[in-house]
Amino acid sequence: ESITVTQIGQVLKERNETLDRQYQSVASEILDFIHAKRLAKKEALEVNQTESLHKPFVSHCPTPSKKPPETPVQKRVAKTDSAKKTLQKEKSVHTRPKLAIIMDDVRNEEEGEMIKQIPFPVTPSIFPPTSDHPYTQDVAQMFRIYMVHLPMEAFHFGAPEEDTLLVDDSFETIDAKIARIKRYFPRLFAINNHTGSKFTSDADAMDRLFCALQKYGIRFIDSRTAVTTKARLMAKLHRCRVLERNVFLDNDDSVSSVLAQLKEAVRYAREHGTAIAICHPKDTTFQALMHAGAILKGVDVVTVDKLY
Repeated sequence: ESITVTQIGQVLKERNETLDRQYQSVASEILDFIHAKRLAKKEALEVNQTESLHKPFVSHCPTPSKKPPETPVQKRVAKTDSAKKTLQKEKSVHTRPKLAIIMDDVRNEEEGEMIKQIPFPVTPSIFPPTSDHPYTQDVAQMFRIYMVHLPMEAFHFGAPEEDTLLVDDSFETIDAKIARIKRYFPRLFAINNHTGSKFTSDADAMDRLFCALQKYGIRFIDSRTAVTTKARLMAKLHRCRVLERNVFLDNDDSVSSVLAQLKEAVRYAREHGTAIAICHPKDTTFQALMHAGAILKGVDVVTVDKLY
């Protein structure tokens, strides 16, 4: 009997260690999100917000790109594109709402295969290669549209990824990291932040990041891990479009909770025309998504590129 108990204890220990590795990042990310919200409330009480309105932020891109004057042909193409966009906006009034589901923290081909089994499009956001998951670039080959889940510095986070972007990183450091990601993932559609409550809340750091992203033609989708994020400011400053997460599906690790959050995402899409929901490769999340057909009636579930 003592041997049996020992064996059972060893199995449980190994299983718990596996679950710890798989979910430690997600659990820590939730705690950081809560910490960031508390910090934002504290700052709102301490700082006079009206003072910053008269101090517009200026980009400090080391190598600002100057566009050459448009040729007559380019002007005609731009005019045609503008007309097409106007027509698309007019048509969009009568189209069904769109919901994009992004699955963060994707790190291996097994998770990629599970995503492909879901009976509607889910956009994977894949970790950059590290010693912990060295072949994540292979997962990208499984998908037409994919993103990269870029680790960024958090206010309070217990399990930072290797090679996380830091607030104090120079433009040269950030540029080198983005260039390396572009080499590993040449077809990536966009990046979104893994954790990053501290990084995305720092205007100077985000400016350096956006300088690098625009250099390599990469979009940014804000996971909104902090209410103090400067992504919208950077979108205006760099004259680009930034999409952002509207709903987290699986902060609560249960099938019923994921389905409830999915209903909230559908409600948001119906109210606003589009919505982005973020989830993670958990067993309960996969179970919920496999049985979510009835909830998704009335919206078009699309890959994230369809929202641009």
